[in-house]
Amino acid sequence: MPALKATVRATITLSAVPTSPPLPGPLGSLRIARLGSVTLGRLTHAPRAAGHVHSVFDRAINILWSDGRLLTLHGPAPLAAPFAVSLVSLPQRERVASGLPIRRSDFDLSTAEGVTLGMSRGPLAFAADALPDPPGARALRSGVGLSARRALARSMAAGDPVAFARAAWDLTGLGEGLTPAGDDCVLGALAAIHRLAPEWLSSDSSLPHRLAEAARGRTTDVARDFLLEALEGRFAEPVLALLTAPSPGLAEQAARELVAMGATSGADTLCGIRLACRALETRVLSR
Repeated sequence: MPALKATVRATITLSAVPTSPPLPGPLGSLRIARLGSVTLGRLTHAPRAAGHVHSVFDRAINILWSDGRLLTLHGPAPLAAPFAVSLVSLPQRERVASGLPIRRSDFDLSTAEGVTLGMSRGPLAFAADALPDPPGARALRSGVGLSARRALARSMAAGDPVAFARAAWDLTGLGEGLTPAGDDCVLGALAAIHRLAPEWLSSDSSLPHRLAEAARGRTTDVARDFLLEALEGRFAEPVLALLTAPSPGLAEQAARELVAMGATSGADTLCGIRLACRALETRVLSR
């Protein structure tokens, strides 16, 4: 995809495959291998007519669920989103089209493994500066991106939630793609905060509301749900694997696997993790 100017805000609703009648027939049984415990609850408590296909890609299908949020279906792999469902086998792309109705009974939960995707609080087993530092998306290296990243770091080092919300607002929607680079950076910062200082997010009641407002109004549908889940402390398995790694070696391996996600999405998320870990460490040392 050609790179867009970094100042362009990604506010479109994505639809990867145009709808052309008639829609394909029912998908049949979608056998689930793994999913988050919260997602399990969403599936089991959904109405019979549970949702419809939102967008289709080579290795993922997004479903707009009855609760107004997305479910992402992908094949056997670590859960790539806190709202992801790992299937034993992903349906062939030609069998799926945007708008296709999805029923609750389309899913086979008989052998599904439910996993917890909440970030636990604890120390880091690695030094932030020891993590890889890939260049990531151009949007984060633009003038706007650099300025907002510095402001985000300063806000965490100073313990200023109002300044954090302002910088996160500026980053939300910055860049291109399913999850713009600015959103990925904010997501990584929120993951590190939940690991190291979750109480900081509740120190000002307006902070989560301001971040949720930005997520709902300034970015793509997919990025919106990543950020809303992050505010609740839930993250994709590769992000959890990195921040909860029990040794520097395992952290380095998890970082490499995170960087491999998407074109630059993993690298941009890692940028936010590094930034937040360093800023929060500075705050602790300055006390």
